[in-house]
Amino acid sequence: MSTSPRWLTPEQTSTWLGLWSVTELLPKRLDEQLKRDEGVNLYDYFTLAQLSMAANEELTMSELAAVADMTPSRLSHVLNRLESRGWAVRRTSSTDRRTNIACLTDAGRAFISSAAPGHVEQVLSLVFDQLDEAETRALGRILAKILSRLDQPQMPRA
Repeated sequence: MSTSPRWLTPEQTSTWLGLWSVTELLPKRLDEQLKRDEGVNLYDYFTLAQLSMAANEELTMSELAAVADMTPSRLSHVLNRLESRGWAVRRTSSTDRRTNIACLTDAGRAFISSAAPGHVEQVLSLVFDQLDEAETRALGRILAKILSRLDQPQMPRA
């Protein structure tokens, strides 16, 4: 006995295509703003932002790779750029010499403080300005349901 494949309804198809478009276009627009206004790409900014929100402004490389959804290789390249600008440093854990820790520097904190208002304005403009409070809460609940199925680590809370 074979089961027939499931297909999207017309409404699901429209919603799926909208979600796909948002996941493609939103990062591009955020990246464009950061490059234009701050001279950094979205990966670099997001990595610094994650460090700035972490306890003691530091994360193990494994933790940072997980929350930033980057391969160790990509994260290494990102941290090389951040270190070259003096915004982050890597150090070996004092309790486990096999563990490397990425730390935000004073210069990195200053950069994030300077860059965040423009980035947040872009997020507000592109995402939240057209949503009321109920829609924002609904979107949050919907995204949490989807994320729970994607096996993602819990993102740090701001």
